[in-house]
Amino acid sequence: MYKLLIILVPFTLWQLNVMAVQSTDGQPDHITTITNKTIHDTTFLLREKSKDYYHAIYIERNRQSPYYNSLLDFKYDDYENKEYKEAYQSIKQKHSAPLKKYNLTGLPKQWVPLHRYKNKYYIYLPSDEGDMGRMIITDSTLIYWSMEGPYPKPFQSLKKLNDHTWFFEADNFYPSKTTGTFVIHLIDPINKIAVFEDSSAPKRYRYSLYIAKENAKNFDLVVNYCETDKTPDFLFDKIDYAKLLKGK
Repeated sequence: MYKLLIILVPFTLWQLNVMAVQSTDGQPDHITTITNKTIHDTTFLLREKSKDYYHAIYIERNRQSPYYNSLLDFKYDDYENKEYKEAYQSIKQKHSAPLKKYNLTGLPKQWVPLHRYKNKYYIYLPSDEGDMGRMIITDSTLIYWSMEGPYPKPFQSLKKLNDHTWFFEADNFYPSKTTGTFVIHLIDPINKIAVFEDSSAPKRYRYSLYIAKENAKNFDLVVNYCETDKTPDFLFDKIDYAKLLKGK
């Protein structure tokens, strides 16, 4: 079964330390690389530059930036709308009865991942926008939004234990099981920061940190930019979820 635990916790924004420049001009490809360097008020976590190539991972602080808008735009494009409709039709064929709707008052509906780096928390726009990892909760489904598009998983049952705790049973995302159980535990609805725990997922994917869309602009954005190539994701710091959950 799926198990998803969501915990909302407050965080203090810490100042990012700026480190020294590292140069790789001597490499055969003549790419110059810098890490954790502030240039003209922009903090670069990584910048690789050559005559025909430019890749930058930097901290975006302008809340009106198009990169913020891209991450927080939950409207489906034509391809995503097509994929969602096809997935939903498949669900209707599998489940003969209409999907049951539940009251989720107090639970945010749209979520984006939150990451930690040097004791500070960031939202993140990857080089491949299909990897943004956003999630949507409706009154009848949990929607995983991957590079294949938004894929809904219908709730089979839901029990609200209190104002901050929900239990779900839903169709499983992983092929090893047919159904999964989620536990959603909100402890700080003001900050709307959440830990998602999925007990049926592989261990390394069991926990994820999320923030509700409406609060996402409270955090700086790490942008992984490359116009010509899809580049690897930035490696954020590992989060101690056991410690985080213990502090709830």
